Amino acid sequence: MKKTDLAVESAQLAAGLPGVRSVSRNIGGVKITDIRIPQGAHTSRPAGRYITLEGDPAVPALAALLKRAIEQLLPPEGLILAAGLGNPDITRDSLGALTIRDLAPRRGSRYSLAAVETDVAARTGIETVRMVRAIAAETSAACILAVDSLCCRDPLRICRTVQLSTAGITPGSGVENSRRELSPKTAGIPVVPCGVPTAALLSSVTGEKSHGGFLAAPVDEDIQAKIWAECISGAVNSII
Repeated sequence: MKKTDLAVESAQLAAGLPGVRSVSRNIGGVKITDIRIPQGAHTSRPAGRYITLEGDPAVPALAALLKRAIEQLLPPEGLILAAGLGNPDITRDSLGALTIRDLAPRRGSRYSLAAVETDVAARTGIETVRMVRAIAAETSAACILAVDSLCCRDPLRICRTVQLSTAGITPGSGVENSRRELSPKTAGIPVVPCGVPTAALLSSVTGEKSHGGFLAAPVDEDIQAKIWAECISGAVNSII
């Protein structure tokens, strides 16, 4: 099972490899880490930019900073296709669906917003990446904003961290159920993943290697998922 989806938890990046830039700062009680990985860097992470915000999603400052971070990764204008990845019937994997349901698709002067809840291939019979790519092509989307649940190593980051990147995402990779990646390379347009770790490996909590096949999640995971969905959707809605 994969240990973490978060770039900030990569030991390789923390070691300070040549060419890799990492800057951290605190604004309004929110810690922001901006990591840039160049092409050719020998890391476990794809090249790209990773912006991580750590804090309480119920605090207005985090939503405002999340909006600013998303804007930095979007193209200058065009249609944003927001795709909610994951399984809406599993609480820790429902963030994508919950976020999409809180969005307000509409046309704006600079950006327009369209949204789709993808569900899972086991139910639709359609691989998530194929579905999102087809909708993006049909709508002439300028970029894809993919919202998904992640897995982390440090339990203190569960539901207290949100990561954005330009490197794309592989649905299901956090629990080794990965399929085709959704990235600029496969989609042909910018892909901005927006993910929140909703679970951690149980072995990270207990220190027992035999627990590596289990996940730990907060007891109020349903409430946390809704709070994060409101935070992310609020940030996206305010951009349009």
